[in-house]
Amino acid sequence: MKKIKHLLYRLTVGTMLVVVLFSSTAFTDKILPGSAVTNAEVDYVEQMEQRKALPIQSNAIENWPKGPAIGAQSAILMEMNTHTILYAKNIHEKCYPASTTKILTCLIAMQNCTMDETITFSHDAIYDVPLDGSKLGGVDTGDTIAMEQALYCVLVQSANEVASAVGEHVAEKLGKEKSVQAFCEIMNEKVKALGGVDSNFVNCNGLFDENHYTSAYDLALIGSEFFSNDLLCKMSSTSSYHFQLKPEDEEDVWISSKNQLYKGKPYAYQYLLGSKTGFVSQSRQTLVSAAEKNGMKLVCVVFTEETPYQFEDTVTLFQYGFENFKRVSIHDNETKYNIDTMDFFDTEDDLFGDSTPLISIENDAYVILPNTAEFTDAVSTLTYAEQSSDTNVIASIHYTYSDVPVGDCNLVFYKSSVPTFHFSSNSPVYEPVPEPDTSEGEMIESIKISNKPRESTNIIYIDVKKVILGIIIIAGLILLVLFVISILKSYSFSPRGQSNRRLRSRRREARAARREARRNARWYRRVNKRGRH
Repeated sequence: MKKIKHLLYRLTVGTMLVVVLFSSTAFTDKILPGSAVTNAEVDYVEQMEQRKALPIQSNAIENWPKGPAIGAQSAILMEMNTHTILYAKNIHEKCYPASTTKILTCLIAMQNCTMDETITFSHDAIYDVPLDGSKLGGVDTGDTIAMEQALYCVLVQSANEVASAVGEHVAEKLGKEKSVQAFCEIMNEKVKALGGVDSNFVNCNGLFDENHYTSAYDLALIGSEFFSNDLLCKMSSTSSYHFQLKPEDEEDVWISSKNQLYKGKPYAYQYLLGSKTGFVSQSRQTLVSAAEKNGMKLVCVVFTEETPYQFEDTVTLFQYGFENFKRVSIHDNETKYNIDTMDFFDTEDDLFGDSTPLISIENDAYVILPNTAEFTDAVSTLTYAEQSSDTNVIASIHYTYSDVPVGDCNLVFYKSSVPTFHFSSNSPVYEPVPEPDTSEGEMIESIKISNKPRESTNIIYIDVKKVILGIIIIAGLILLVLFVISILKSYSFSPRGQSNRRLRSRRREARAARREARRNARWYRRVNKRGRH
């Protein structure tokens, strides 16, 4: 019996040794998790250092400010309104967005819902997300939450089940099935409408799926529209939030963000508009943020980075953008595009102090240029728009610098209807270049503009001097006609007319004599009456 027990013991020990030898990594992970994490961190740091050597495409642009080397696999810095790309590193590489997906979910919800709408949690929204993931918790099937509170939960807490509930609610409101799949169709349509070309979304929250991906470029387009909304900026820059989840709850629910760019955090950035973090092991750290300084708004996206370097990269890119680029007003600097109509309207005199031309460039349009560049360094291209009574836009001007799009503006007609016009002879030389029709049919012709210098600039104003002169001439003619008519009425050159005139004269004399006789008679009567008394 003892021999059998001893044999079993030896077999057991031998089996354990074999297991240890062939699966030392798994054994180490269970027994010594700390050492396994340390080795993993070293590997990630080495990968991050290797990524710093990856090419930065924007650095290859002639006369463009050199951007910093960062450890992110993919990154972009984009001006929000013009979509000028200031910094580009693998911006069209498909990446897993993780929880940065949620800015698209919240953007669509904000644009299609009111903040007082009630969201009802479905079973799928709650239980189709991992238990160990980011969750609000404390809700079950049939529970409700206000839309405003839900968006705070998604952007501050990064609550996965709340993001799914928001998506289902929006899909149902837009007439689709109340499901995540239906909402993802809306998400993909929205990205394409914004100009995205690298994305496919299959969930509302960014949980890993091989078919759920986007690019830094697409996410920057989404972020540009997201951070243009003041309430979404407020939500995405809130470090903590509390609310009452259920009416019967005695205490509020407190949620907080892990974002380190917020005020009071280690990487606080004073110009921040808003920000959203994301992490899954397949994507590593992701971050999308926006900032504003001196009227220029920038959105930054960082993909595949390590903590806390996603925050360092973002701050570094914001500083690069604000220190090396500037906004330049198109309205104040553009001199090449002028409209020539009748000479009657061509003058430098304005009417009642209003010098607004009939056709003008939009006042708020601008381009983004390096600090070392001038407005005249930008190359412009004019594209005519289809004339319609629904719009006063007659053409668009697109600007590039070193072949990089840096902004555009519209030529606007400030009247109820657009007259036929042509550009003045001293304008730049136009070379028509046909373009294929677009699906929208907005543009009918593309015009290339040469940089031929011009001697003078004519602006369309009303010529007050000529207007007043015309009025005086017309008034003089009217007075002359009236004078001639009066003469004709009072004069006649025929014998009968002269006889009639003498008859009218004798009648006037007779009436005057009778009036004089009556006055004399009244005077004699008064005199005789006084004599008798």
